[in-house]
Amino acid sequence: MLNNYEYFIALAEEKNISKAAEKLYISHQALSRYLKTLEQSYQISFFDRDPRLKLTPAGEAYLEMLRNIRFLEQNFENQLNDIRTSRRGKITLGLPEGRFRLLIPEILPRFKEMYPEVELNILTANTHSLCESILKNDLDLAMINQSDLTPSQYEIHSLFREKLYLVISDDLLETWFPGRWPACKEDFRNGVDLADFQAVPFVLNRSRFHSRMAVDQYLLEHNLTLNCVMELTQTDLHYLLAARDYAACFCWSMFIPMINDLNANPVNSHLNAFPIRGLTATNSFVLIHSIGRIYPAYTNDLIKLIRSVCNNSASAPIL
Repeated sequence: MLNNYEYFIALAEEKNISKAAEKLYISHQALSRYLKTLEQSYQISFFDRDPRLKLTPAGEAYLEMLRNIRFLEQNFENQLNDIRTSRRGKITLGLPEGRFRLLIPEILPRFKEMYPEVELNILTANTHSLCESILKNDLDLAMINQSDLTPSQYEIHSLFREKLYLVISDDLLETWFPGRWPACKEDFRNGVDLADFQAVPFVLNRSRFHSRMAVDQYLLEHNLTLNCVMELTQTDLHYLLAARDYAACFCWSMFIPMINDLNANPVNSHLNAFPIRGLTATNSFVLIHSIGRIYPAYTNDLIKLIRSVCNNSASAPIL
């Protein structure tokens, strides 16, 4: 009864026969018949039906077994792909939206040149969803912050460790530090004291984001507050607003190339990225996948390419 095991997995995930049937492109009747036959064969109920489908203990055990079978089947297919010279295939990569805008334009064209017949699909989602998708084998690879991981559940490839910078335009510096301008720029390159910036307007990430948590913890420890005029989850908008003198913001090391790109546009005010004195929080950015997963050569080459691109972004000088 292990045929069509994707049917059972879809039922467990959708918790509704109609939705699962739609996802599988089969009829409601065919899926109901499959479940009825399955439960009759094993002489046990895999789902409670009050009112939505809910896995019974037997259903939980059966789902875990089927996911293990799918994992082994994917490994076998990857081994076969290697035997067939690994020039065709498909990879699904997940990462947060902010990193997507920075990394994918570098990764996608270069990988396409290496493997023109390998389909690279990209999924953007929050860290929790990406981790769940890896465990379900819905994703091959994901790039996330290591602080959000349960290490024992994944194989982890370290990409880099980054620190946080304060980003502010020349015009805002001149407005808020008139008595110290322009000499303050040289002073701030050695590190800023956030106590001096409490009145400056800031655009910040929302509270659940790692950069915001690092800043909030620092402010709490030093009994400081910042003048937050807006909260935005779209990281690139922080820098665009800073380049138009709307507010200061913060950025991780990886986003320095984005700051440099904005500085290359004469329409924008020049942005500065200054280290922050006393802020020791760092962010480890990692690549994860399922433990024991076997990949074809093209996936291993993608991992090498991701490491190279991330390393170049993390080491970019501040212009």
